[in-house]
Amino acid sequence: MCYHKDMKMPDRRKLKRGAYTAAQWTWGLPQTMIGAALFMAHRKNEHFDYNGARATVWDKDSGVSLGRYIFVPRSRSGKVDDFLLNHEYGHTLQSLILGPFYLIFVGAPSILWNRLPHFRRKRKRTGKSYYSAPFESSANRLAARAGHRHHH
Repeated sequence: MCYHKDMKMPDRRKLKRGAYTAAQWTWGLPQTMIGAALFMAHRKNEHFDYNGARATVWDKDSGVSLGRYIFVPRSRSGKVDDFLLNHEYGHTLQSLILGPFYLIFVGAPSILWNRLPHFRRKRKRTGKSYYSAPFESSANRLAARAGHRHHH
């Protein structure tokens, strides 16, 4: 592509966000559609952009990530927890990698690992962290590699 000396170079950040959004709405379509429906159900909540993702603050006790949509609770201090926000952002990156397989290999196992009493008891008994599961620890690694921090 040729550029005239007076032409502006495209903003790399905007290009990356556009590619991120396009990929979520194509390759990651199943989870993005579910995320969009959940977003609409919580449309009156507080929302903000987070590195191309759309984050929603909700009154649940845990976070969820579906395609480009992130849902996070407030901490006791009233702020959004940076660690949890980054972790959920890592799940959006898993969605980009796994596409339509995300719900099978990350979404369902994550919900079961988080919610089933059997796994809660097992984590408590063994002292394992919730984030020790491969699908959870890889979300943390991806978010750390992307190097994003919360500036909301």
